[in-house]
Amino acid sequence: MDDILLPRERRDAVVFIGVDSTDNVEFVKVYAVSEETAKEALEKFFNAQGLFPADYRLVSSGTESVRGKSAITTRTELSLSSALARLGLKLLSNGVLHLEGRETVYQLTLVSESLYEKLVVRGGEAEENEEPSIELNEVLSLGVDVLVENLRGVDLSEYLPPNAKLLREPEPPELLGIMENPERDFQLIVETKRASKYLGFDFPVTLRLPPLSPEEFAAELSERVGFQVSPSLFRKYPPEKLSLRNVEALARLVKALMEKKGLDEKDALPLAVRLNLGEL
Repeated sequence: MDDILLPRERRDAVVFIGVDSTDNVEFVKVYAVSEETAKEALEKFFNAQGLFPADYRLVSSGTESVRGKSAITTRTELSLSSALARLGLKLLSNGVLHLEGRETVYQLTLVSESLYEKLVVRGGEAEENEEPSIELNEVLSLGVDVLVENLRGVDLSEYLPPNAKLLREPEPPELLGIMENPERDFQLIVETKRASKYLGFDFPVTLRLPPLSPEEFAAELSERVGFQVSPSLFRKYPPEKLSLRNVEALARLVKALMEKKGLDEKDALPLAVRLNLGEL
């Protein structure tokens, strides 16, 4: 691995980095034919760049499937490039890693302390008007483990990158066994409605997807039932009810009342709301 910084054709390891506008290295990902080779390439890269390992956090490591790929290049890493771009970073590499029939490679992913602080969104610090799809697309594509407090009811399965596994409300002992397994070769996405359940776990990223506002909930419901719904109906809704999943459930209930009970929309909607809240 001579000339670790020189872009060229490679058959041992390739280094991808995300740099900011002043060329500071904020993100590093190494793909290699083995764990030993990956660590060697990372060490040589740090030494050549004059970087200090203590300034970076290892957020992901292990084998990764490359089945169906002939090489790893910046073109094959389009989702990573897009995710970094949304964080204000540009994706660069030191060449092309030819896979020569390999189905797996070993990868190491590191982020700078400054980028780590940007990625970790805790509890109420998340902006209430953030677009959840933007946060998910930004973070999940980075290939690190993520804890998602999903109060919005977003279907996370639609955003899963390749080689990622989604667990919904796993028991802590089960999760601990998975995270500490040295042979684990997949990215882990954990979905919960109560992030405090996993306070003892070191997730590189914690996201909070807040509940829908009454206005957002009414807009989503209006689209599904086919008539205008007033946000005032949901001003006193508990936060756990203001989710996309409950929008779907309420829409089904409204349609059932109209189709099976012969109610018009004026009568079906208020009754559906009362039933949804557990009231007769």
